Amino acid sequence: MTKLRVALVGAGMAGQAHAFGYRNASMADDLAGLDVELAVVADTAEHLARDVQSRYGFAEATADIRRITEDPSIDAVSVALPNFTHEAVLEPLIRSGKHILTEKPLGADLAQARHLAALGAEHPDAVHGVGFSYRRIPALAEMARIVRSGELGDVWHFEASYYCDHAAPADYPYTWRFDHAASGGGALMDLGIHVLDAVSFAVSPIEEVVSSQLRTVIPQRPDREGEMRPVTNDDVATMLVRTASGASGAVTTSRVAHGRPNRLMVSAYCSGGFASFDTEHYNDLTILPADGSDQRIGGPRTVVIGPENPRYSDVSSFRSRGVNTGYGEAFIAEVQDFLRAILGVAPMPTTFETAVDAMRLVQSVYDAHGVRR
Repeated sequence: MTKLRVALVGAGMAGQAHAFGYRNASMADDLAGLDVELAVVADTAEHLARDVQSRYGFAEATADIRRITEDPSIDAVSVALPNFTHEAVLEPLIRSGKHILTEKPLGADLAQARHLAALGAEHPDAVHGVGFSYRRIPALAEMARIVRSGELGDVWHFEASYYCDHAAPADYPYTWRFDHAASGGGALMDLGIHVLDAVSFAVSPIEEVVSSQLRTVIPQRPDREGEMRPVTNDDVATMLVRTASGASGAVTTSRVAHGRPNRLMVSAYCSGGFASFDTEHYNDLTILPADGSDQRIGGPRTVVIGPENPRYSDVSSFRSRGVNTGYGEAFIAEVQDFLRAILGVAPMPTTFETAVDAMRLVQSVYDAHGVRR
């Protein structure tokens, strides 16, 4: 049995999602013989690290990240930290030669992403991956297969969005996510980078940002002491883009969309029909082939995802059509991809270079709007 000792840096919500992924990674048939040992969880807030230790079964909790960097017995590390900490934390981890899976966006800006990717290239024997968990949703993966294979013909145009409402209340407290210097951007960096990547994955790589508009609709927020702090990044971002295949589309992201707790949507309109995916219907794919079928009963149809679709069987607790998968299973899938790459089973599909490309798009959106970063 192959054994890998894994560490986690960051014990917040994203870190717990990574821990959940490692605990369940062996659900995939090609990873069934892998022993994943959860060795160390680190967070500067040590009480959070100890909480994750007790919940997920890590052998050790610490507030000292060097404990992980300097331990040669640790094979792989997941990093789930705020954007502004990426460079300082990832640099020594990369130099240590360990395999690394980090949360997007890989640094706070394009320069940092390029620097970390270049540093990673100096250690070719290590696997360096970035999450982009939405690519692993079975229904979106099936849409990508259908659209990218040309089954629906050429993509004429598309629309995509990522809406959340966590910041819609004006009294939602100020955090680093509302500070441009710390976050590198607002809704665009936090959410938009996911939907831009989803378009590149499911439709065609985005080649050009034609135009963009960014807005801050709630200019001040209260901090924990009740003092009002200025919001220095975007609440809403809208852009027109063009893909390498020539398709054009509109992409919008918002963190202030009342009634949309967490919704990513991509629709592609093609010469031979259309396909659409929406996270509010996680296990469904809507599709319409223009095949001349009986128009009396024609129209879009809903495909319920099952074992025949890509990625479903690797993460489903019960491999039968109609048994739903969800957000957590997408993290299982990204961890599975990371572990497969370490074992040499398959290359990591979302590398540091993938993150650089996504950050290039974010930078292009800001450039089109005239924002200095």
